[in-house]
Amino acid sequence: SDPLAVPVPSEVPAARRRVAPETKMDQLQAQDPQIEQVVIYSKFVVAYHLHSDGPSPGWRKANIEGPAYVVRRRGLPRYQLIVKSHETANDLTDDLHPEWELDCQSKYIFYKVEDPTKKIRGLWFHDDAERVRVEQELERLLKELRSSPPPRQEPPVAVPQIQPVQTPQVVAAPQPAPSAPSSVVVTAPMLKAALHRLADDDAFLRAVMDNLVRAQAAG
Repeated sequence: SDPLAVPVPSEVPAARRRVAPETKMDQLQAQDPQIEQVVIYSKFVVAYHLHSDGPSPGWRKANIEGPAYVVRRRGLPRYQLIVKSHETANDLTDDLHPEWELDCQSKYIFYKVEDPTKKIRGLWFHDDAERVRVEQELERLLKELRSSPPPRQEPPVAVPQIQPVQTPQVVAAPQPAPSAPSSVVVTAPMLKAALHRLADDDAFLRAVMDNLVRAQAAG
């Protein structure tokens, strides 16, 4: 047998294929409040992963079985594919991306995500009519994402460095040097007082007498 052939799951009980429609949005928004709409829905799928390494490569169950949703979100990523597991809390959640590669056949959707480190996914649908509707919506949304420009990354805004305000120092204005008066007013009382002070000065009187003696000798 072909090791890469996807095994067909056994018949799934009808009780596991039913999910009340009114509970779908409540369950999804409880996990992610950003979800605003269920774009398409399938009652029951089984998820597989392709193991390409190791001694026995092939498709293996991912232990995820339950309803599948393609949802639209308010923020990024804009669309997601979610498989809610009935048995475990290990849901499958993949963000739709323009680089997805999709391959479909009866009851199966295979897709390769943009991250090369992640395994290729396979989804088995109990109802092939549901598989066709999910495939059509995935193709439409991928086309929309491929035609839309990538979200613009705003460059970081440089925050200016605020320099501390320097308190200005008050510099005293230079005081002008004292200058001599341009003119002197002499009065008679001031001259009289000065002559009296000279008459009482012995050194001045000796100088005057020496000048008179030299004048008489010269005459």
